Amino acid sequence: MRNNQLPEPSAALWGWNLWLSQKFNTAKHRLNDLCLFYEYLDRHDPLFFENAAKLNIITRRQMNDLASFLLINFDYNIDDGVQVSPSTFNRRVDSIMLFLQYHYSRYIEKIEDPDKVDALSRTVSRHNAHLAKKRFTKADVDNQTKQTKPLEAEQINIIRDIVRPSDDNFTNEINPFRKALQRRNACLVMLLCELGCRASELMLIRNNDDDLKLTTNPTVVIQQQETNSNQHRARKDGASHKTQGRELPISQGLASLLIEYIEEDRPLLRKPYKGSFTQYLFVSDQDGGPMTTKGLNYVLDSLFRKTPDLKHVVHPHQFRVTRGGELRDGIDKNYESANSPMVKAGDMQDTLTTWGGWSSTSSMPKRYTNAILQKRIRAYLADKETS
Repeated sequence: MRNNQLPEPSAALWGWNLWLSQKFNTAKHRLNDLCLFYEYLDRHDPLFFENAAKLNIITRRQMNDLASFLLINFDYNIDDGVQVSPSTFNRRVDSIMLFLQYHYSRYIEKIEDPDKVDALSRTVSRHNAHLAKKRFTKADVDNQTKQTKPLEAEQINIIRDIVRPSDDNFTNEINPFRKALQRRNACLVMLLCELGCRASELMLIRNNDDDLKLTTNPTVVIQQQETNSNQHRARKDGASHKTQGRELPISQGLASLLIEYIEEDRPLLRKPYKGSFTQYLFVSDQDGGPMTTKGLNYVLDSLFRKTPDLKHVVHPHQFRVTRGGELRDGIDKNYESANSPMVKAGDMQDTLTTWGGWSSTSSMPKRYTNAILQKRIRAYLADKETS
């Protein structure tokens, strides 16, 4: 103890507490995360510890800056903009939250006024909760750590048969949805098949000429989200932290189906939502407002629940992985007679990162096309054994 009974630097005390209560690797990683926090303070908030001693709590704006800093992967050049994995980022956030709670409590516990203690404790908890909201979802973490299997061609065909909407000349008895929703749900599923976009990106497509170009060569434009725009949808499915704008082609048949849904079904589903009509393409049957990824998952779950031929539940990410494999397979076939592997590798990376909406340095194309590569390895080894 020194300086009028103020504690020694909290990092040492917190580290010692970790050493006594946690496993070695846990303590080591937590302290490495704390080093990043000190790095942030050196660059952006050098008076943090002086302010903390005066019980001036870190602000929400600083929490936002801190969250962006914790995404940096220092194993690469900072200018490259390479981010750490979602699981690493989540651990960093948890570590900093634990440290901030510990650090501020060292000062708050010395206050004698119980009302002031309660107010300050609530402020720290509230700001920590704000930082916690920056964490990636479980689905994001699973996508990074677990290999998602692509859908087989037979499964895709079954799904296409299920979602085919009924019309005046055809009744699809295996379609589990009522007729008013069949075209909407068919558009949802077929866009996942043909675009391979993120589920959140699908929910953010708007019904206008900027996002939908349903002409002779129809395309869908995935818009990069502007978080400062008054039209920004501050929802969990915003995907604004990683969506890269791009324009992707769709089949003429799907374009025709979209036009029918927009002209005949969407006006009947749309109702005033929070005082206005939604601008988004897909409308919820529940409230007439924009659909969410939760609604999309319900549609896909319904396919499985009512169709015995689908052996496993399908989820949106499987369509993305499947489309990535198809795209890579198509690119490879175009280069079968090429002699330059450097050109092939460069074109492959550029094409896949553009299609997937990733940064140019992203490692995700390799993850998304891992299944097609393993399939080729097995085929190659099988041919070697028979020859």
